[in-house]
Amino acid sequence: MTTNDVIDHLIQVVQDLPAYGQAALTWLTGNMWWLISVPVIVGPSASVARRRLGRKPLRDRQAFELLPTTGFDPVLEDVLRFAKQLAQAQRSVSRWAFTPVRGTAVRVRLLSQGGLLTMRIEGPAQAAAVLRHQGYGQCEMRAVGSAAASAERPEIRLGAEPDAGPQTALAA
Repeated sequence: MTTNDVIDHLIQVVQDLPAYGQAALTWLTGNMWWLISVPVIVGPSASVARRRLGRKPLRDRQAFELLPTTGFDPVLEDVLRFAKQLAQAQRSVSRWAFTPVRGTAVRVRLLSQGGLLTMRIEGPAQAAAVLRHQGYGQCEMRAVGSAAASAERPEIRLGAEPDAGPQTALAA
């Protein structure tokens, strides 16, 4: 095959492009019914499957609290090392196509209970070994019960006294 043959073949392909376009348009208009129905069926069914498969990882989460000592003052390197450790905890959980990202995510919460500031780290049960490794030298790590049972839900009372019950809030 010579260079002239290659050039002639390319010229022939370019000249046939309008015919290829017309054939593609004819095929699309003839098969439009299933091209539209496939995403309409596959999209919601994949969403339902992801939601159902994500229930177990969200239910099986573990939490650890880091309680700082009075002299706790981490340097930047310690903070970066701890952040890297948290990123590795999420990567240590094997994920596949239908496992939602929120099921494998690591959540960090700063809580203040009675004036004492604590940091709670929640993550999937498969990553508990990675989460359990203490990142800061001047902190005590304590396991908390299941993360779903111990999650604090803030109470928001609109227009009520702090000690008043829900009956008073509705009457006001």
